[in-house]
Amino acid sequence: MSYPKTHDIVAEGNASIVKSLCESWGGRLPTWEEFKQVNAAGQVRANKSIALHAIWSRGIPKTWVIIYGIVTPWTMFLVVPIVIGMYFLYRISGWWILGSVCVAWFLSSVTKEGACDAIKDGAARNKELYEVLVKSGAFMFGPTLPHG
Repeated sequence: MSYPKTHDIVAEGNASIVKSLCESWGGRLPTWEEFKQVNAAGQVRANKSIALHAIWSRGIPKTWVIIYGIVTPWTMFLVVPIVIGMYFLYRISGWWILGSVCVAWFLSSVTKEGACDAIKDGAARNKELYEVLVKSGAFMFGPTLPHG
């Protein structure tokens, strides 16, 4: 029996997102102007796995890249080993290890959400970036409903 490769599964999932997006927009991908309108209303969801890779794309503001591409991920990966080292070197309480694992988990969530916000902001500022991201399955949103 042959199992699908992880890359194939991810690609199929992303293609499914693009298909659903097209269906909700009447068989077409939404325009950049439509994206900006729906994004301004806070109704765009971003694909976290694409966001974590796309945060390094040209067009993403550097502030987002520094905070959610460098600072939070590196802190997430370093906090547990540093605390474990302090446990052995300075005999701090073992509870600090549990706390550091919780902090790392929290920073993981912050990094993912920040990367999502970063690609939405970058796509709202840069039409070419939007077009690449929307075709890759990075966004899911439907037409906005008129307020009233």
